[in-house]
Amino acid sequence: MIVLILGGLFFLLRPDPQAGVPRDRTIAVSLEGGEMRPAEISVNEGDRVTLRVSSDEPMELHLHGYDVEQVVGPGQKARLRFRADLTGRFEIEDHESERELGVLQVRPG
Repeated sequence: MIVLILGGLFFLLRPDPQAGVPRDRTIAVSLEGGEMRPAEISVNEGDRVTLRVSSDEPMELHLHGYDVEQVVGPGQKARLRFRADLTGRFEIEDHESERELGVLQVRPG
């Protein structure tokens, strides 16, 4: 009986073999009426991230900490590509107005 319990605990508590493995992440982001959806984006350290962005107004999107910028306009799709090599919370803003639109959360890998 003890062997079965220990075996079950080992199975349930074993580390995830995919944890900490960088992944390719493509995330659709829409900017409408000055709001970003999703408002918070979460990825893991090391992930290769592509944000596919659409907007209802022209703006220059800026990701703080990574110094990634991309112009996007109505009816256009823009892409921000970067490797999530810095952990923490980073603002995503309209560069010209400095209005915060959302947040990128990078969790330690």
